[in-house]
Amino acid sequence: MYSPHPTVAAPPRRRLALIVAAGLMAMVAPLMAAAQSVMDIRAVVNDEAITAYDVHQRLNLIIRSSSLPDTETVRREFAPRVLNSLVDEALQKQEARRLGVKVNPKEIKRALALLEQQNKLPPGGLDNFLAERKIDKQTLLKQVESSLAWSDVVRRQLLRSINISDEEIEKALERIKANADKPRLLAAEIFIAVDSPNDEANALRNAQRIYSELKRGASFPLLARQFSQSASAERGGDLGWVQPGELEPEVEKVLAGMRPNTVSEPVRASSGFYIVALRNRREPPSKSASDTTVNLRQVVLPLPSPDDIQGRQSQETLARTIRDTVSGCSDFSAVSRELGAGPSGDLGRLKLTELPADLRQLVATLDVGAVSPPLVNDTSLRLLMVCDRRTPKISLPSPEEVRRRLTLQRVEVRARRYLRDLRDAAFLDIRA
Repeated sequence: MYSPHPTVAAPPRRRLALIVAAGLMAMVAPLMAAAQSVMDIRAVVNDEAITAYDVHQRLNLIIRSSSLPDTETVRREFAPRVLNSLVDEALQKQEARRLGVKVNPKEIKRALALLEQQNKLPPGGLDNFLAERKIDKQTLLKQVESSLAWSDVVRRQLLRSINISDEEIEKALERIKANADKPRLLAAEIFIAVDSPNDEANALRNAQRIYSELKRGASFPLLARQFSQSASAERGGDLGWVQPGELEPEVEKVLAGMRPNTVSEPVRASSGFYIVALRNRREPPSKSASDTTVNLRQVVLPLPSPDDIQGRQSQETLARTIRDTVSGCSDFSAVSRELGAGPSGDLGRLKLTELPADLRQLVATLDVGAVSPPLVNDTSLRLLMVCDRRTPKISLPSPEEVRRRLTLQRVEVRARRYLRDLRDAAFLDIRA
């Protein structure tokens, strides 16, 4: 068919050149895109640049390791927080270099082993975990090294200047004792600091964004490690078993009303916003009958048949006499021996939960050394005495443990102030 615009075949050499050029462009395009990403500077921290590539790689680490959906919306929402974290890390590394702080490779190895434990990976399984999710290991190593370096800086610069008085320790112990009969809680936290009124709105947005992703199934430990501003971040936010008096009142109030395996909405406390997870709850020993044991003794008086009214009255009178005159276990044991063998005597040490339901409440409330009211059935009349009651003592932290906790709390506050001062003194150019 005739065409008004016939196609003219290119000469063989020219055609080959076009094919080669197209192939080169296909090879070079990704490299150019990567180079552009590297050169796309998102922030300058003193003399150090943070690029779009750095932000992209950190987002990969967070999203692919924490079950977040890898969507443009999620990346756009978390990018400002990630950039802010990278700025803080740059300041922390620069301060560490200024002070001559170097991280020992053994510390990094221990930190990676802890990450494996937190993610329930076998020893050495972190590499496969990262490879399966296409996460650059160097991105993780940079973050771990920065965290360890900053911890060392904080210890060197702040720890020695903090003094916890004996009076503070006594007050803390009094608070713990006052709440000793309340449940212990296995909890974790994500903390977003509010260091000034200007931080309030941004901190709340960040906390709400994190909470939304947790509700969608994101990993609490991994988001805590990435975004929490408390010392517990290194442990995935884990607080261990805590009791009332150890956390901020607003946080304790929320935890008290939570069910195990649930996560709270952001909670405003004095120093910032908390998102807390309740993993488990257990009653203190003093509230658990299963932990209480008693040494129990009894005197059993046989009753004649119902027709022998006088005989039954005689045994009832004897029971009242024993109850009114016997004082203590030695007297009670003597009466038991005088009445002969049989069912009377020492019943040994028993858990309250091992007793029949009708006896449990009576024995639980019977004073040690007191004789119980007569327990009557068709064939006998029984008197009980608790000779000893043992309830495990509530374990309180030692004064040194309290001192350590108070010191860490104060270090956290001063470390945030230290970082804020570094920000104020630095040259920062943060770009949208």
